[in-house]
Amino acid sequence: MPHIQIDYSASLAEAVASGRLVDRVHQAAVDSGIFPVWGIRTFGQAMGEYRIGNGEADNGFVNITVRIAPGRDLALRQRIRQELFGAVLATMGPLFDNRRLGCQLEVTEFDAETSIYQNNLATTFDAHEPMVCRNS
Repeated sequence: MPHIQIDYSASLAEAVASGRLVDRVHQAAVDSGIFPVWGIRTFGQAMGEYRIGNGEADNGFVNITVRIAPGRDLALRQRIRQELFGAVLATMGPLFDNRRLGCQLEVTEFDAETSIYQNNLATTFDAHEPMVCRNS
């Protein structure tokens, strides 16, 4: 883990794509050294149906939910928040100068009592391979 869900208004689709927001947030999770690379999953999706504030078409939002395994202390969860939000602001920050924009990131934990999963992704990584994000 984590699972990083990036939802954004369709009005920001070009900025998100050209700024490589999904890649940058994913790489920030890799670079943090907190998570095994094989466990990081980052998804981005433009929201076509939305209203923001006064409804002007150029208004934009980015909402990011970072779901992690339970048990990490507050200081580490805050570090995750800061490192990933740093990547968001590096990408989207310049837009604050010329348009209305909201960016939010929240770190939450999976519920250990109600979550279940199985995967074999870790076996697909060579132990000698450097742990870096590979963009396609």
